[in-house]
Amino acid sequence: MESPQTLSPMKLLSRSTLLLTALLAACGTPDKPAVALNPPVIDTLPGAIVHVRNTGPTGWTDTNGWKLVPVATINPPDGAPGEIGAVQSLAIGDDGSVYAFQRSPATITVFGPDGAFVRSIGREGDGPGEIRSGMVGVRNDTVVVQDPNAHRLTWFKADGSFIRTVQSTCCYWTNTFTIDSAGRIWSPGSVGKDGDGGWIRFGMDGTRLDSLLMPKSNDAPSAGKYWSVSMKNGNSRSSMMMNIPLQPSTQQFLRSDGAVMVGNTQLLSFAILANAKDSSRVFEAPAQHLAIGDDLRDSIFEQAIAKQSEQWREALRKDAKVDDIPKVWPAWTNVASDRSGRLWVSLPGDGGEVTRVVVFDAGGRLLGDVPPVSAKMFNFAVWSRDRLAFLDEDADGRSVIRVFRLVTTPGK
Repeated sequence: MESPQTLSPMKLLSRSTLLLTALLAACGTPDKPAVALNPPVIDTLPGAIVHVRNTGPTGWTDTNGWKLVPVATINPPDGAPGEIGAVQSLAIGDDGSVYAFQRSPATITVFGPDGAFVRSIGREGDGPGEIRSGMVGVRNDTVVVQDPNAHRLTWFKADGSFIRTVQSTCCYWTNTFTIDSAGRIWSPGSVGKDGDGGWIRFGMDGTRLDSLLMPKSNDAPSAGKYWSVSMKNGNSRSSMMMNIPLQPSTQQFLRSDGAVMVGNTQLLSFAILANAKDSSRVFEAPAQHLAIGDDLRDSIFEQAIAKQSEQWREALRKDAKVDDIPKVWPAWTNVASDRSGRLWVSLPGDGGEVTRVVVFDAGGRLLGDVPPVSAKMFNFAVWSRDRLAFLDEDADGRSVIRVFRLVTTPGK
């Protein structure tokens, strides 16, 4: 019997045909009729791949469905316990407690559900119970730190007491550190004899479970997608390569249940992987590609240069050009997963990279829009069952952590 055909996620995404029309507004007016909810079209592709095609929202229309309401702004005064400094990673517990991994000195700062400072965990150093840098995750009453530089995982109890340290992976950093709903710790790094990227998974007791390869990306370095500059310092020469802002790219990420996902920013389409190559489910929704004004492109260019270390800024200004930045927005700019496996996706527009936010359920149905609460709501974004925490800035440019509660019942 001939084996079923399988499609790589990259090919599958590129073959998806999306409607290039906007989602219509829900509240009817004489000029803008109301939009009914639209059940998705679900079929099966070769290789038993489930395909979910959304033509509009299935949960609610307009922005009158779910809301994010403010709970706390964590911003202790300078010199006070819990002062926010250089945050490398955030985590949030099911009770709403927020954990911030900070540098200088390295420590994990814990804030209660109300945003009040509770305690610090760990101290800077290389011994047992000491930390240098890393990404933080939390499950129940256990806090886990992955330090890519030291190649180790360290466990603490939520009260700050040290549990154990084990050897882990090297050199890969992510905005969020995943401990999935099954209690598996996903430690990103070099996996396999060829040093390919992937994850080593650990149990909460420190046992090494298995390893998985990351999916291969079809994105190849090219003059159209990357800025590449070099700099000479004495007899040595160093070089760096960075993504040109808003160039279409394939991105991979982990969902809260441990599903590995990929999506290309040209399409509002995502694939759930059955393994490192093949998809088990693909879902899509209508996408827009809106023009970016010249003034905004200038601003995006300046922000991209300013984010780099001072030693590279001058070199970048010599080679990088505003015209390298696309004149149209990608279909989407950011993605995050909540504890229920739903995907929160930011869509760009006149309001910048986070002009709209749409939510897909774990099965790929487009539920609807949720009003964005900040231009930085995807910055180190972490979710509990019903809370979102992310890193933002106040009016004076100081780092703050904002916490919001998800309300799924209108009027509550």
